[in-house]
Amino acid sequence: MDFSFGREHRLSRQREIERLFREGKKLEGKLFSFRVLEKEDPTPRLLVVVGKKVGKAVVRNRVKRGIREGFRLNKELFRHLDLAVIARPEVAGLRPGEIAQEWVREFQEVYDGARDAPHP
Repeated sequence: MDFSFGREHRLSRQREIERLFREGKKLEGKLFSFRVLEKEDPTPRLLVVVGKKVGKAVVRNRVKRGIREGFRLNKELFRHLDLAVIARPEVAGLRPGEIAQEWVREFQEVYDGARDAPHP
């Protein structure tokens, strides 16, 4: 299994980012907000957004590392997706390992809920 986080897994082109925010599905969790755009290519791509309300640079960088770590370890969950993860200020109190687990868990809650077919 590939646990890398290389260039092919980063959303960096302005045009692609704008498309993700314009056409992507908006999902809200308690600690994170997500933008998700399904695509043909199975390679998942990630954009991490951590604003200044989260904290100073040291804190923001710790949050970004935690989000990237969760993505790197759970890439199979995000196949065929372009994904933006937007951190809320409450995330600042978590440790990097907790950040990684928490955002993936929260994403699964909100994304699976949006994807499930209604029960008969």
